[in-house]
Amino acid sequence: MEDKDLLQEEYGFVLEDVRSNGASKVLKTDKGLFYLFAAPEGYKYKSKFIERVRKHVNEQQDIGMLKLVKTVGGQGHIVSDEQLYYLYRGVRERTPEDPYFTIGQSLAKFHLATSAFKGDKLFIPYSSLGSWPSMWRRKLRHYNEFRDELDELEGELTSMDEFLLTSFTYVHQLGEIAVHYLLASGYDKVVKETAKYGKVAYQNFDQGYMLWNEKDARLVAGEWNWVLDMRARDIGQWLKAETKRSGWKNEKAASFLDGYNSVSPLLPDEYAVVYGLMLYPGRFLKLVEAYQELPYEEKLEVNGELWHSQLEDELARMEEALRQYPHLVAQRYGASIPQIDWLWRPEDEEAKGVSDEASSE
Repeated sequence: MEDKDLLQEEYGFVLEDVRSNGASKVLKTDKGLFYLFAAPEGYKYKSKFIERVRKHVNEQQDIGMLKLVKTVGGQGHIVSDEQLYYLYRGVRERTPEDPYFTIGQSLAKFHLATSAFKGDKLFIPYSSLGSWPSMWRRKLRHYNEFRDELDELEGELTSMDEFLLTSFTYVHQLGEIAVHYLLASGYDKVVKETAKYGKVAYQNFDQGYMLWNEKDARLVAGEWNWVLDMRARDIGQWLKAETKRSGWKNEKAASFLDGYNSVSPLLPDEYAVVYGLMLYPGRFLKLVEAYQELPYEEKLEVNGELWHSQLEDELARMEEALRQYPHLVAQRYGASIPQIDWLWRPEDEEAKGVSDEASSE
């Protein structure tokens, strides 16, 4: 959200400064510090689910919740520009000595805190459990249909259209491989075996969802981003987010996984499911969906060259992660998972240079 006036009107403070922290924005105001989170507008309908999970988490001893701030009108959130926004009161934060280990540890404690959650069958619309392959395939079909639309388009292509056409083969094949890899890794079995370790996950887990105050208490944020899913989702999404942010670092990934395993050890097959999630180009496909919905006049304003550059940088970072992750989990945790070798490209070869032959194998 960039509407300073709207925030001030809804919450009654004067906004002085804003900085990003992964999934959240940290707001400095005349009334102190606040954390702002966003979720899809449609999530406003799952208030009963959020209330039930929040109550359950609050009953646990190992983890607490940040204090939600209501608007001046007494609402727990606001909706603007097709997004739901909600605010927490800031705390005096403490930076752990090993933040990666600690966030893994805290995430595991959060998952375990939701393992005994009752009523999950009442909230099926907010569940992604067991449906990754079908969801991924549906998004790939939409992507394929959009590519066909561009091929048949009469008139001049935008720079973004050209970028999407040139990168189609690589991204689509990456998605297809991710689906097949997921199924081959025993995804359905992992879904059944890991329910006892946690029932609630985040839409896209990242920095900002777990904090520690000066008294060293673990605090959880981001409730409107909760979904019913297994813990591998959060682990994979954190690894992807951290890789996109600062590149793959073996020591950071190992510390995060060590922290998680110190509380709730992962099963061998879960490491392969996490790898499948790392393979899947979810952010890119989401970008395509958002672009597809734009009016033609707004599409002309999208900088395709900028997105091309950003994707190339992201692909290079993720390729390094996909190279290193199997070796890391084999050496450190004894989990042997297959690697996808065709992804590796020469340093001077861009996504548009991947040949069509790769997609037909």
